[in-house]
Amino acid sequence: MPQKNRAAFAGHLFLILLVVPVLAVSAMAAAPAPIENVLYSFPGGGSGANPYGGLVADSTGALYGTTGGGGGSTQCNLGSGCGTVFMLSPPAWTETVLYSFQGVNTGDGAGPQSGLVLKTGALYGTTASGGAFGYGTVFKLTPPAVAGGAWTESVLYSFKGGADGANPASGLIFDGTALVGTTPAGGSSSFGTVFELTPPKKKGAAWPESILYNFTGRGDGGKPYAGLVLKTKVLYGTTLDGGPSSQGAVFTLTPPAVAGGTWTENVIYGFTGGTDGGKPYSGVIFGKAGVLYGTTGLGGTGGYGTVFALTPSKTGSTWTESVLYSFGGGPDGAYARYGVVVDAKGNLYGTTGVGTGNSGVVFELTPPVQKGGVWIETPLWTFTGGSDGGAATAGVALDAGVLYGTTSLGGQYAKGTVFSVTP
Repeated sequence: MPQKNRAAFAGHLFLILLVVPVLAVSAMAAAPAPIENVLYSFPGGGSGANPYGGLVADSTGALYGTTGGGGGSTQCNLGSGCGTVFMLSPPAWTETVLYSFQGVNTGDGAGPQSGLVLKTGALYGTTASGGAFGYGTVFKLTPPAVAGGAWTESVLYSFKGGADGANPASGLIFDGTALVGTTPAGGSSSFGTVFELTPPKKKGAAWPESILYNFTGRGDGGKPYAGLVLKTKVLYGTTLDGGPSSQGAVFTLTPPAVAGGTWTENVIYGFTGGTDGGKPYSGVIFGKAGVLYGTTGLGGTGGYGTVFALTPSKTGSTWTESVLYSFGGGPDGAYARYGVVVDAKGNLYGTTGVGTGNSGVVFELTPPVQKGGVWIETPLWTFTGGSDGGAATAGVALDAGVLYGTTSLGGQYAKGTVFSVTP
């Protein structure tokens, strides 16, 4: 190449090398920051207050949830209400109270702590107290036959507080036509149960309850506060207490080979409370290749909780735990008690109860590019406890790339919010 051409080429190469980093920096700077929107601030009173559970969306994008307080009754929470079931309708996110719980003296439920399950237009959920015996209920809300009419609440089951379980704190799942859930109290050993409700033969009658498993609080676990997931007829869940080290466990429940037989419980991982985590308050979800993901409220390298994965062996007989992230108690959050959701790319999203502002964090956990690499945690939003919400006490739902959740405090009236975060 002639000297003149070499000089020209070198000059062009220098410009390319100079421009490419500038373009890369510009692209990075132009990446939009996560946006939080408060869709609704609960004012208390008849409109509800203090949502503790998560949300579920229908095919129109409407959101459904519960509040632990507020509503039309004055029996509960020092007269502030027994809680509600609500709907938020887009795009203005208008709230409609579908039902106000009436409290213990009416046989109705009170104080729902969890979210709902939606099936064929009806909503199903639990209340932690109230009912015929004061130990909580399983309820159904049936939509009106004519748009704009009143929803009808039916108490499917009232817990007696003994061998049948007590004070359900989690939501439900459907196993065919039956409803399955957990109670953190009651049962034969008073350490909680897994229960099943089957539809009655007579329309309008109470749903018969069966106890699938009674926790003893020892090696098998105890006090399941979270709900369950179902895969190929096997139930998966967590217990807050018990397990081999008394720091909680992940368990499976396998149905009997013969109808009417005994369900088999197996602890697939027992937390030690050390770097592997401890005290899983929330349940687990399935990701790709049958991997289970969940969170612990304590443990990890800093003692502030973890996000973990459980990977099955090829035979499925053993499971290996991996800590994907240990919270540090700073801007990244602390005390991840409320589980995670996963998107199509394998990113995990969740909330922590505490952050820099002491009111919680919405976080994203991105898988490593190469196998064996480090997962990257990014705080998407840190609640201030002010108008943006505070005290995140539930996980998030993912719909069309947007995260939706609740805070039990904060907002315009300091009684909680429904929010969205766009990563």
